[in-house]
Amino acid sequence: MGLTSSKCVRHDLFPTTVMTFEHDAPTLNASLAEHFLTHPRYARADQAEQSDYLNLTDLVDETEEFARLESMFARALGEYCRAIGWRGDFDLSMQMFPNVAPARHYVPSHNHVAHIAAVYYVQTPPFEGRPLIDADSDMTDYWRPEEGVLILHDPRFNASLNGGWQHFARVYPKPGLLVMFPAFLWHEVTPHHSNAPRLSVAANFTLRPKSEGVYEKRIDFSA
Repeated sequence: MGLTSSKCVRHDLFPTTVMTFEHDAPTLNASLAEHFLTHPRYARADQAEQSDYLNLTDLVDETEEFARLESMFARALGEYCRAIGWRGDFDLSMQMFPNVAPARHYVPSHNHVAHIAAVYYVQTPPFEGRPLIDADSDMTDYWRPEEGVLILHDPRFNASLNGGWQHFARVYPKPGLLVMFPAFLWHEVTPHHSNAPRLSVAANFTLRPKSEGVYEKRIDFSA
């Protein structure tokens, strides 16, 4: 499906390990874009609010592109775990959900209820002459956000308000780019004004070591 091996780069920000994986996958991206732009489930007015209620991993048997994307995420997860020193066998819970963002759409600052999060870009406005990640901008530039970028916030949340730790990073998306980072990392997406929707697939990973003992008493509870 026009997919080649990825270029993997580790970025230690804040310090927080972020990894980027560049895939040359035009055919895969074209197939994903056609699916997202033509299937009625993604045309709902509340698509953005409801997107993470859909797990695309449940659809891998019926949609070949989702199966390929699931494999890409899994390979990247293995690289990421080795980079941060997570070793062993795990029970993995994985979620993939679509982001179909029309012009002027944005995502406010948030984090994810998981251990590791990722996003794969299918279709984005072009950025010419930009690095994948810019972590060197002055903090005053934070208040002049660029169009259609992913902003990663320094996780030393309140410390960043007191000077000296004021850092942020911009990710300039492009088709085929997969970005992976700790799910606790606060991030946001600035509005874009392209006529074409911005298309991406986000993923959450929760890993429980198979060797982990049960140290707490577990009971049924409802409230």
